[in-house]
Amino acid sequence: MGSFVCKSTPGVTPQEQLLGTMAANRHLSIGLPAEHNGGEKRFPLTPEGVALLTQAGFRVLIEHGAGEGIKYSDLHYTEAGAQSTVPADVFGCDVVLKITPLNEEEAALIRPGGFLLTLLQPQYQSASVIKILLQKKVTAVAIDRIADEQGRYLFADILDEIDGRAAIVLASELLSNRSGGKGVLLGGIPGVAASEVLIIGGGLAGRAAARAACGLGALVRIFDNDFYRLKATQAEVSPSIFTSNMHPHVLENAMRSADVVIGTEVPDKGRLGVNYIEMMKRGALLFDLCMDKGGCFETSSCSEAPCNKLYEQCGVLHYCLSSVGSAVARTASMALSNLLVPVLFELKDPTMMYGHIKSDERLRNAVYLFGGKLTYKELSIRLGLPYYDMALFMSMF
Repeated sequence: MGSFVCKSTPGVTPQEQLLGTMAANRHLSIGLPAEHNGGEKRFPLTPEGVALLTQAGFRVLIEHGAGEGIKYSDLHYTEAGAQSTVPADVFGCDVVLKITPLNEEEAALIRPGGFLLTLLQPQYQSASVIKILLQKKVTAVAIDRIADEQGRYLFADILDEIDGRAAIVLASELLSNRSGGKGVLLGGIPGVAASEVLIIGGGLAGRAAARAACGLGALVRIFDNDFYRLKATQAEVSPSIFTSNMHPHVLENAMRSADVVIGTEVPDKGRLGVNYIEMMKRGALLFDLCMDKGGCFETSSCSEAPCNKLYEQCGVLHYCLSSVGSAVARTASMALSNLLVPVLFELKDPTMMYGHIKSDERLRNAVYLFGGKLTYKELSIRLGLPYYDMALFMSMF
């Protein structure tokens, strides 16, 4: 074998440079930990979604029993190509998928420099957990803030749609004698008046609830200060549906006669006061779909962690669940899985994830932790932590 001679030009000093290497054709490893928070039963991937990923070369690890909330066993996932294992292995993956924000024990397990995909849910974010993730330089992406080419937030929109419809299904059950309700049908019958449903907010969740309630024959009233939302409600549901601005006197009269009140958004002027709840009929139902945003009503019991609460106050039965969609967790999980699989396909190469964030504005705008910095302003204000503009990091690499 011949010898090699290294020659250098006078005045020029060779410099060492690190060379990045990776195993040939290595794909992302994806971790699926179990949900241990409150009543959360939704799960990010179904076995069908896992099968698509493993067939494409991804390595999927799932915590033992993690799919039980949507009635899928470990066997369903292992047959789809996943590996059932312990939490430490799951949180050591390249990408960790989770619905609710991590707790301190989970944050301690996640690998330094790892990738986290979760719902933002600012009400449930903990400063102590965020500090751990910042120390580990974890990059966290809020899936409900990922937009498509038209600027639509598909994850958030489909979850709102599910929450709105599920609220009406649950209301119909809770009004029955079997659940301790008044024993009335939501839609009534000929000769007997239908139940009255009042909806706060004309967004996707509000319109979905209105469609479901009208489909059962209920009398529906929907309140919103956005004219175009109210117009969309009439176009999507029925031209004859009652719509109104949040006029105090009109709202008070509707609250007095309502059998079911559903808060889908926090009003512009803040949560509705106790006085509105006190004027409701005894035995009426109140659903708050804004628990992860601080609640729509002052009587809503909003904690700092996901919860599942059903309690009576002012004679009104309050249904305060962190996600009403958890009552139909399998449907919600199928929808999430359908949306997540294409996102993960785009992140296929573990060496290109940061480059993908830089090139994809839709994904970049959903990042709330990056390189040990908090990049979501509203969250930094709530937690009292320093905020950094994501655009500054993009100019650095």
